[in-house]
Amino acid sequence: MIEMVSNPLTARTAQCFSSKTKDRILKTSLVLFNAGSFQTVTTAMIAQQADVLEGTLWYHFPSKKDMLAAHIALLQSLFEKENTRAHSVDPATVVRGIFQSYDVIWDFRYILRDDFSVALKSEQGALLSAQAVNQFLDQWTAGRVLHSNQCGILTLPAESIESTAELILLIGRYWLDFSSKKYPDAGQAELRKRGLTHIFNVLEPHLEEEAKNLVLELLDR
Repeated sequence: MIEMVSNPLTARTAQCFSSKTKDRILKTSLVLFNAGSFQTVTTAMIAQQADVLEGTLWYHFPSKKDMLAAHIALLQSLFEKENTRAHSVDPATVVRGIFQSYDVIWDFRYILRDDFSVALKSEQGALLSAQAVNQFLDQWTAGRVLHSNQCGILTLPAESIESTAELILLIGRYWLDFSSKKYPDAGQAELRKRGLTHIFNVLEPHLEEEAKNLVLELLDR
């Protein structure tokens, strides 16, 4: 059985789940998929951890792909809320939006981390949905780098924008999988902070002063 860590989700995500059975199953499956993987975590494990009968789980979610679909829908909803001011040119708004969006990504990291090509090889619709949200988040990352550069928060040479975005993606995606293996006893908040710090270290030489100070302030919280 995968051990349930304390505070496995950020407050924003955790408050999306009520105490009702369906939400309890959905929250438990999200935490277990993040801690293990979509392929290795079974419905029996989820039911046991959520304290429900497996038949009850199947009533609400006939298969794991239905849980994945619900997680993707919730991720998209939360992401949309955190990006309502995505076109702002105010450094504080942009930086805070990126931090909050990173929290959402971290809470649903298995969707970006796991390889669904085997687990969903006979479920083309679910596989395409998972691939689509991954592609969207890759494009969002590149878009945030470009937007920050256009409004003066970053001062990257034009020829470095694409490679910088790719480096951030490489660090971000690798950290989703690598972090808990390297630091198995670390809390989720610490691992999220470390991931953001690695990204900041790449951008720090190119950040304008106000944004740099805000990043440091947010990292210190």
